[in-house]
Amino acid sequence: MLDPERIGHTGITWPSQPVEEKVADVAAVGFTAFETFGHVIEQYPGGAPAFKDLIARHGLKYAASYCARTYIDPARAAEDIEQVMKWARWSKEVGAETIVVSCQRREKESYSPEEYAGLARTLNELGARIRDELGLRTSLHPHTGTPVEKPEEIAMVVEALDPRACGFGPDTGQIAQAGGDAVEVVGRYRDVVTHVHVKDYGGSPVKRLPDGTVEDPTGYAGYVPVGSGVIDFATMFRGLKDAGFDGWFMVELDGTPRAPRPPKEAAAMSYRGLTAAIAAANSG
Repeated sequence: MLDPERIGHTGITWPSQPVEEKVADVAAVGFTAFETFGHVIEQYPGGAPAFKDLIARHGLKYAASYCARTYIDPARAAEDIEQVMKWARWSKEVGAETIVVSCQRREKESYSPEEYAGLARTLNELGARIRDELGLRTSLHPHTGTPVEKPEEIAMVVEALDPRACGFGPDTGQIAQAGGDAVEVVGRYRDVVTHVHVKDYGGSPVKRLPDGTVEDPTGYAGYVPVGSGVIDFATMFRGLKDAGFDGWFMVELDGTPRAPRPPKEAAAMSYRGLTAAIAAANSG
């Protein structure tokens, strides 16, 4: 059975609000955990101890830190690993179980199979260190606009990972907006999924118009609160349940100045959608 208490929010629906407001709202609508970027802990006044106190004051757990670096550039791999190890140590101090790793934006149109193999080696090395030195999990997060975006790119990396070192941490909405079938991709790799960013997709991609302006069909970079988009989460979660998934479900929704509702209201919508999908999966 999926644990309905292992649910949280990444906080990016609040695009410019202070982290204290994000944490308070996440707790107020019913989530049990919070996730943010590794650099947020690094830069928080008082460091990891103060950030841990903030999380605890609101009765939350700290599930994971999101750590974006190049990873695919071998010339920067050692620097990437050392920076993420620093973030991971601070994250563990706050209470994290997982380090979510994602490539930064792609620097060229395409990458070779050899470059993807090198990316997997870097993540395996990093994940093994995080496991052996800190006792934490590492999960690969695909993201639009990065080298790991489309289903075939995800496959090249995930299938080269050592699951003992680095698991798969799908972002369901990112997979969908990149042209993939999120239910199929998550189902294909369900045995190595260790962390999930639960993001729903509105069905229409963001477009950049000839004059340079951005046409966002939802006000959330093409995404929508969980349960109001096109992704069949109940089916996806049944597959994860059958695979014995025991990680965190973390809601993610990209807040923008064009968002149609306050962040707290959007978070409450996603809470209802997420808990309904988990209940449906557990009863099916």
